[in-house]
Amino acid sequence: MFKSRKPTHRGKKELIVFSILASLCLSTIYVYTHFLYPSTISSNLPTIHILCNDEISRDSYVDCIFELDSERIEGTIKLRGATASKYPKKSYRIELSTQKALLGLRKDDDWILFALYNDHQRLNTKLSMDIWNSLEDDNPTAILPKTRYIKLYLNAEFQGLYLLAEKDNRDLFKLDDAQNNIDSSLIFQAKYWTTLNEYDKQSWEQDWPKEDKDIFIMDEIMTELISFINNTPDNIFFDPNHGIYSKFDKLNLIDFYLFNFFIQHKDFWSKNYFIVRQTNPSKFFLIPWDFDSSIGGRWDLYSANENREVTIREKNELFNRLLSNDNFRQDCNNRWIELRQSIWKEEKIMDMLSDNYEEIKDILEIELKMWQRERNEKKKIDVDKDINDLFQWISDRLTFCDLAFSEI
Repeated sequence: MFKSRKPTHRGKKELIVFSILASLCLSTIYVYTHFLYPSTISSNLPTIHILCNDEISRDSYVDCIFELDSERIEGTIKLRGATASKYPKKSYRIELSTQKALLGLRKDDDWILFALYNDHQRLNTKLSMDIWNSLEDDNPTAILPKTRYIKLYLNAEFQGLYLLAEKDNRDLFKLDDAQNNIDSSLIFQAKYWTTLNEYDKQSWEQDWPKEDKDIFIMDEIMTELISFINNTPDNIFFDPNHGIYSKFDKLNLIDFYLFNFFIQHKDFWSKNYFIVRQTNPSKFFLIPWDFDSSIGGRWDLYSANENREVTIREKNELFNRLLSNDNFRQDCNNRWIELRQSIWKEEKIMDMLSDNYEEIKDILEIELKMWQRERNEKKKIDVDKDINDLFQWISDRLTFCDLAFSEI
């Protein structure tokens, strides 16, 4: 971190040098925004500036200065994501020196900057998160970080459109203090391929309790849970008092399936989700994650009329067993109808999409041209067509799901 120091002769000299560099950076920002990318000025999006003297890597945090609304905060920064860190446009993790409620989001010192590089319309990730969060009043387990679109400058160089997000951590889920036993509150992340047929420690990560607290409970809990999923006979597995619904929140399992089926979450079911629990005897609940391959795909829309149930059952043994049960399927059907009559009416989802598009429409073409993927360099960027196609995809997907769940 940048440390406060007494005003020694050397300290004054360093401060003068830093001030000159900062002034040069701000001058460069002015030139960059007013001449190289003039259309960004017409956007009302908030602007974040990050000044960092060191190379930013995925391995460890380095010092930075974070600026938003003329307020400068000391912090640290590193690249985010395994695969994402290799893309030309980088995602970042930011840790501020003090907790701040940025742009109306919750107060925290840990933040994510999503690059949205694989999210062609730059709308899929935010819309997916908004749709899941829309369930929260009706389903308290439907929790994902809140987000805001921003423009990002790194060392005075314009990086394009980003999505600022709260961190998916203990504070987000309002979890109790960690306990040094298996009754502890917890967050386990399925980071790599796991079909839940057996426990592979390498596929999982214990996000809470943090391992630096010397509390590691994941092996014992996940071994027992996966054994239950695979080895329990149906009469016990679906027993209301001792079965799967005594371990997992039932409404969460239903909504988790409906949501991910609806958004056609492709890079999913075998990874990219969290298992969360408040202190035992609270039940486990599932949280979806990583949405750049949802709501129509990455760079080209795939069919809205695709039923991926077979693939889902192959990738996830928990949902394979649930979907083999007629009562669970009927509960999904009933819940889908309920959602379509209230929270997930077509006009409500279209309004979410419209609101998000209105925020970024002035900068979207510039963003897409800046970061056009190599395999799409010869493809003409047609923002209006892409957005119209996305609206149509949502409508078609809702119609397809209406039919699919009416046939259960």
